[in-house]
This record gives sequence, structure tokens and C-alpha cells, in this order.
Amino acid sequence: MHTRSRLATFAFLALSLAAALLACTSTVHAETPMAGSVLIFPLYDSSPGSGSIICVTNTQTSNLRCPGNDDSLEGDVRLHYSYYNGETCREFDRYEYLTPGDTLCVIADEHNPEGDRGFLVVTANSPEGGGLWHFNHLIGQAIVVQSDLNFSWSYTPLSFLAQSAAGDLCDRNDPDALLGDGDGAPDFDGTEYDLFPRELAVPTFFEEGDRFGNQLTLMSTAGDRYENEIRYLIYNNVEDPYSRSQTFVCWWSGPLSEISASASNLRGDPEELGRNTQTGWVSIRGRALRDQAGNPVTDGGGDTVIPPILGVFMQLVKNTDYAMGDALYGRDGTIDGLEMPFGNRDFD
Repeated sequence: MHTRSRLATFAFLALSLAAALLACTSTVHAETPMAGSVLIFPLYDSSPGSGSIICVTNTQTSNLRCPGNDDSLEGDVRLHYSYYNGETCREFDRYEYLTPGDTLCVIADEHNPEGDRGFLVVTANSPEGGGLWHFNHLIGQAIVVQSDLNFSWSYTPLSFLAQSAAGDLCDRNDPDALLGDGDGAPDFDGTEYDLFPRELAVPTFFEEGDRFGNQLTLMSTAGDRYENEIRYLIYNNVEDPYSRSQTFVCWWSGPLSEISASASNLRGDPEELGRNTQTGWVSIRGRALRDQAGNPVTDGGGDTVIPPILGVFMQLVKNTDYAMGDALYGRDGTIDGLEMPFGNRDFD
């Protein structure tokens, strides 16, 4: 068996052992995640020593047949999986059908044999003809098992609602064709689908060292032709901010200490939590989207375009099998999330 496949299969078998862990790793949000028409998974990891399981569930359970079509049920859906390689931003796609109330879990390296790590976009398509579809009934989960370090963690993907009128399920309403630009791509512009958050936040992390580690993952829908300039403010528990900046193309993943050494030396109050343990939080904000020449990209009004980013954060307790993760919080307004896979075509 292929080495990565063995690792991913191990990941699948490890789920039963990880069930108790996963049950306690969810971070509580102020708002309950909503079922949507697009699910974005900022991280899949099929690199050596790791395996990822991607699960998508169709919560629409109607088995009524569509008028004039003996083969189509109201709750049928065709899913478009678009995997984006984190190194090259190249897309690998495939389709899966879910019947009403169906759920599908796939091992990432078997489902996508062309990329070790990156991000995944799952879009609801009409089961008839395959166009984009207003179908706010998808939910999901990603499970990551890292066998070399003997731990596992999970997170809930970002969910985006289609904005056009739903109508009758059998109408198969296409938000891109009804209200959008008709280019066949999902636009996260508040007209076709939800906007992206303007700023992201890691709600808390433990100072890196002998006991704690972490992994931050960021992705951008701008594609491989643009560079994302990001500003970080890392706060300790006495409100001291450490400012750093970073640029990346398409996708980035690594520990906070790779961005700033302050993540390993917070210089806060070690007695607040006790046990000589310090905590902090992180504000992540896009500064500018830059072209290949390094120039800021501007919109039709001459304003600098803010990078459209999403992310996920994992906190690890070293020398144990405990880790927890979740998609990053959104805050401070919204921005145009551009479109998949190549960014806003106005910028060509």
C-alpha cells in the first residue's frame, strides 16, 4: 500500500480511539455554525506522518420526487470538491453525490492523490446539470491525525450561505446566475455568497515551550498570482501587543513562533493562571493584496484590496495525546472574499 495511504488508513482506524478526545475539543462560538451551500476547510494534511479525514453531511432529508423527474429527489445534491495544493495553489477537483440525509467521509490522500497539504472548498451543485445551487444544508468536520506525534484533533469548516432566494428545492436556483456575474464561480461578495470576515482572531494560546505547541494555518482565495500581506498583533495576558507582518501566496501553515519569537516569550503575568503558564491571543488582519511585481492591488474606487483570508488554529499539549483546534474567529466587519480559484477577475 502507498505510504501516505497507509498513514491515512491509520488515521481512519484511529478515530475510534480519538472519539473521546474529539468530543471535548470543540471551541464554543458566540453563534452556532450554520449549515451552508459552501464549506471551506482551511487545512487538509496528507503529508508523511499525517492523515486527514474530511466529512460532509447533507442535512436536507426530503425524499419527495421533483415534478416531471422520476430520478431526482428534492434533497439530492452534487458536491464539487476543489482541493488546492498549499505549495502550488493548483486545483484538483472531483464530484460526489449525496442523497437526502446522507453523510460522506473520505480520506484526503485517497480522494485527492495530487497534494500533500493545502485547503479544500466544497460547493453545493445541482444534481441536474451541475451548476451552483442555493442549498444551505451542508455541514462538515475535518479530523487530522498526526501519527508521528501520536495525537489527533478536529475542527468545523467555515460555512457560507448562498444569498439568492431559495425558492422551491426542485427549482435548483443558481445564486451565480440569478444575482451574480454568471461566471460559474462562487463569489463571496454578499450577493452570491456570504462575505469573508475582515479580521481573524486566535482567541487564546499557551506560550510555546517544553509543554505547549501550536499550528496556525491561513489560506487565501486570491490564488497564486497574488501575495497576501498580513499584520499580526500578538497580545500577552497584560495587554502588551507585539506587532509582526508576513507575506504568503495562497496558503501557509506553521507555529506562531515562526511569525514572532514573542509566542515563546510572552513576558506577561505567569501567576494569572498559575503553574508558571502564560497565555495570549492573536489579531490577524490583511494589509494589502499585492501583484507579482509587489504593487498593491486596488479596486475600482482606488482603494487597496484587503487579502481574503480564512484560517484554523491547533493547540497542542506536548508529551500527551491531547490537542484541540477550531476555525478562526471572524471580527471587525466583512470584506469581499473574491472568488475561487483565481481571485477577482477585475484585477487581471
